[in-house]
Amino acid sequence: MTQPATSSDGTSISRTWTLASIGRGLLRRSWIGALVAAISLWLLAGMVTGTLSISFLLANATIAGFLALAGTAQMSVIASGPGNFDLSLPYVVTFGAYVMSAGLLGQGNISGSVALTLLVGVAAGAVNAALIVRLRIPAIVATLSTGYILYSFIVAIQSGGFDRVGGLFEVALRVRFFGLSGVLAAAALTLAAAGFLLSRTVFGVQLHALGQNAEAARLAGVRRGWLLLGTFVLSGVLAAWLGILLAVYQGGVSADLGRSYLLGSVAAVVIGGTRTIGGVTSVIGTAIGALVLTLAQSDLILLQFSIGAQYIIQGSIVLATVCLTAIWSPDRR
Repeated sequence: MTQPATSSDGTSISRTWTLASIGRGLLRRSWIGALVAAISLWLLAGMVTGTLSISFLLANATIAGFLALAGTAQMSVIASGPGNFDLSLPYVVTFGAYVMSAGLLGQGNISGSVALTLLVGVAAGAVNAALIVRLRIPAIVATLSTGYILYSFIVAIQSGGFDRVGGLFEVALRVRFFGLSGVLAAAALTLAAAGFLLSRTVFGVQLHALGQNAEAARLAGVRRGWLLLGTFVLSGVLAAWLGILLAVYQGGVSADLGRSYLLGSVAAVVIGGTRTIGGVTSVIGTAIGALVLTLAQSDLILLQFSIGAQYIIQGSIVLATVCLTAIWSPDRR
């Protein structure tokens, strides 16, 4: 039996090559920069507080889980082609939270309320797709219009009676196991399912093909209308699910519940290394990008920056990321 070759210091050459190939593979990942940024921000928080806290990281990861869901919803739409954004996302989040808290099917009927809220997300996505495909309205205009309609409903119903959603569902989301919250686990499972859908199914393959070259995808038999329907429905469902989690975990709703998730969702996608020209997705990158934004905000609070300064710095982070992505894009090499 032949023995594996060894270097002069006795290290297995095959093992060395394996580690080197793994390292090169990681460096080629679009989200590696975001991962380095997240670790650096965590270390900075440790320097400020004097303690490198795992609980601090997990607390920020929980908040980032919400933003990652919004980012994944936005990313799926961005992947469908240049200029495609879902501006109705924050309104679907808020409206979904209200529907969940209203208990239209009975306050004790948690599963029925969840199903009804997800159907709201399906309906919002279907309306967006119909406006874009059938009426040929640009995605930004169509989704903004749908968002304003939903906001009108929100204003009309916000004075109604809304109760806190409790029961086993609330307990499951709030329970902690070794510092990990139930809501973080729910977000992680959702992201894993979305990642599988976007990377391991025919739908995902066709979505990437459409975003990279719509004409080539058409000639290959991709049905753009049905694909956009599935894409916007996916975005609507993820947004509605986020509204459910927020309503239950936070124990209440407000008219501006989803407001921060519009720009935040796009920022998480960009920081995660996904280009906004379409045809590319990375659920892992978006999740790490959301964590970077959350940690950055926490660090700025620890450093006692004003709200205005926080917005300026966070905007600068996003702008710098976009510039670096453009410079290092393979299309420019």
